[in-house]
Amino acid sequence: MDASSVRPRNRVKAWRDKVLPDTQFLRAEYLAHRFPPHVHEEFAIGFIERGAQAAVMREHSQQVLMPAGTICVINPGEFHEGREFSDIGWDYRMIYISPEDLDSLLSADGRSPLHFPEHVIDDPDTMMAIRMAHQSAESGDASLLEQSSRLTFALNQLVSRHAQKGRGRRTLLAMPGGVKRAREYIDAHIGSNPTLQEIADVAGLSPFHLLREFKRVIGLAPHAYLMQRRVEHAKRLLLGGRPLRTIAIDLGYADQSHLSREIRRFYGAPPSALHP
Repeated sequence: MDASSVRPRNRVKAWRDKVLPDTQFLRAEYLAHRFPPHVHEEFAIGFIERGAQAAVMREHSQQVLMPAGTICVINPGEFHEGREFSDIGWDYRMIYISPEDLDSLLSADGRSPLHFPEHVIDDPDTMMAIRMAHQSAESGDASLLEQSSRLTFALNQLVSRHAQKGRGRRTLLAMPGGVKRAREYIDAHIGSNPTLQEIADVAGLSPFHLLREFKRVIGLAPHAYLMQRRVEHAKRLLLGGRPLRTIAIDLGYADQSHLSREIRRFYGAPPSALHP
């Protein structure tokens, strides 16, 4: 095969914020990747540098185009999936920040639950502020004061211009008790291998009823939710410096290669892309 015809690989780099350890940064160049349906516990805030990402918001099967030069925001709890819009792929930078960490950076009058009603935002000034904050966080030359100052400014400007007080529609929906118990049980047992019957017993539902209700309310089947939670937890541990082998054992994988495949499926890159 001619070397010129070989398609370049996806490139992904992720790291933790030095001041807010639970806040994560990601820079990626995707030529071809499809994110499976998933959900973030954090706000996912970033911008497209090149190309475009096509996203599907699962709640209403809403298709969203995120082109270069725009800010993209996913609220906590919003199930979605994404892929390249065209064969040129897309490059983007993302910040994953919990509601608690975001709240700690906001001015006093902004301390209340909030959400972003729009997933794609055209605001060049704020996009530039986010870009400078992201590049500062990646730079080895920027001081901690510069990094935290740029991040605080950028997110305050984004919230003041584009967020609304109150929770989004999905978080307002009451979660049935059985589904809530099932989800909490899975969250507490991501390192074990629970059966559907075991989770159904905890939920107080039949296995079939649990499958139907869990997917209706959460957006994923129980096994898919467990897999996502494992990969998310593995990512946090990798960014904290834990070896992949011990993470795989702790999370109940048969071997390290199984976890590596799941990380690649979610992030389009091997575990080595996730740096402390």
